[in-house]
Amino acid sequence: MKLELQSVLVDGDVAAVELKADATAKSGHPFKNEYCWVCRFKGEKIVEVRAYLDSALVKKVLKENE
Repeated sequence: MKLELQSVLVDGDVAAVELKADATAKSGHPFKNEYCWVCRFKGEKIVEVRAYLDSALVKKVLKENE
């Protein structure tokens, strides 16, 4: 899967990262998804991540490519 960075926003110890995914499933169908990861840092380490994405698309691709 190729992830393309769209943007990064930082406020204190929190960063929001927008990404686009481009891949091809085993079935040959394209898999294009968009993500937003909200990461909280403590020092140099990520201690929490919330990920937002099209989970219905992920479920569909996994079911079709078991």
